[in-house]
Amino acid sequence: MSLELINTVASLATVVIVATAAVAAIVQLRHLRSSNQISAILSIGEQFQSQEFRDAFSVVRHKLAQTMESPLFREYAACFVRNQPLPEVGAGDEEVRRDAILIGNAYEHVGILIKHGVVGRDIFLDRYSGTIIRVWGMLETFIAFMRDAAGSELFENFELLVVYAEKWEREHANSYPRGMPRLKMRNPWPVAPMPTEADRNSLG
Repeated sequence: MSLELINTVASLATVVIVATAAVAAIVQLRHLRSSNQISAILSIGEQFQSQEFRDAFSVVRHKLAQTMESPLFREYAACFVRNQPLPEVGAGDEEVRRDAILIGNAYEHVGILIKHGVVGRDIFLDRYSGTIIRVWGMLETFIAFMRDAAGSELFENFELLVVYAEKWEREHANSYPRGMPRLKMRNPWPVAPMPTEADRNSLG
């Protein structure tokens, strides 16, 4: 075997070894990425299920809209975001502002993770798209007011997350895989049809 042939064989062997190592590294990176995404999604789920988050969610859901009607609360919230002296308010108003910010910040952080690909968008939205849209509906007026008061686009990553979620909902009216059979289910207790929007409006 000539020296030239030996060098050629050695070069090819080196290429094969490098290529094999590169493929192995890519596979390992994919597994690592999947593992990181699973950990991130589980961590987000744990945050949403924490007692602090659920308590804050309950306050926002039941009290925020009514509290926003108070001029004193709006003055308090505006002064807070502007770093101005705060008017004296009750503990209830302080709780509402604090909990609204807590919920908004949680979804703002998730929006950042989704935007930068740390968490897979489709995986996350398959589970949380409807929730994201509902929570934004609860906070939208508060966020709009706080943006005007601060003179900046607060919670813009939360807003981006809502845009992603609304697009997902339009494109995935049914998230069940197309073509897959469904299980036959029977409810023995008939339920009245869901009221239409007109029915809900007529009830006041």
